[in-house]
Amino acid sequence: MRHNWFQIIQDTRVTGAIEPVGVKSIIQPEWMRGEQLNELEQSNLQFTIRPNRRPVAVDLIERPYPLWSDELKRLLHTFAPRLMFRLVGLMDMERQQLHPYWFMVPPRLNALSRSSTFDNSGKLNVLQVDADQLRSTSWPIIYVADERLQETVMLVNLALAEAILRREFTGLRLQRVNQVEGENRLLSL
Repeated sequence: MRHNWFQIIQDTRVTGAIEPVGVKSIIQPEWMRGEQLNELEQSNLQFTIRPNRRPVAVDLIERPYPLWSDELKRLLHTFAPRLMFRLVGLMDMERQQLHPYWFMVPPRLNALSRSSTFDNSGKLNVLQVDADQLRSTSWPIIYVADERLQETVMLVNLALAEAILRREFTGLRLQRVNQVEGENRLLSL
């Protein structure tokens, strides 16, 4: 039986989505890999947002690292209580408003298929995932870990995807991912 998985991405059609400034100078890529977490615990994760006439507090800010709204974090925590989150404050200086978001240290899974394709600059063109690897995890959300990836690829299972769709989240999309069967199985001669 094939289990459906979906890539969760920010919906770029939403105009005015808030954009944090200076995130890359503080949040380290190692934290996404679950490394150097003592530094994460000691870091002050407060950022201003890029000035915008009509800012929209979307539920997922995808770049440079995924930040999850308070409501979406609560849903993720319901499905996976062992997920590690760290509070991030995004300050709208013009309106003197603080938007709470969450940085998540996601479970990693080496599930990128060899049949995924990349453009000349190394950006992912076609995402293909290894179905055997996806079946091997009990996590409802995973970070696809692969040295070939320049971008962050987060996947959610069908149950979590349905729960997300039953709520009125803003600024996120779910795209079904193509799964490749039997990629890691040995051929018997």
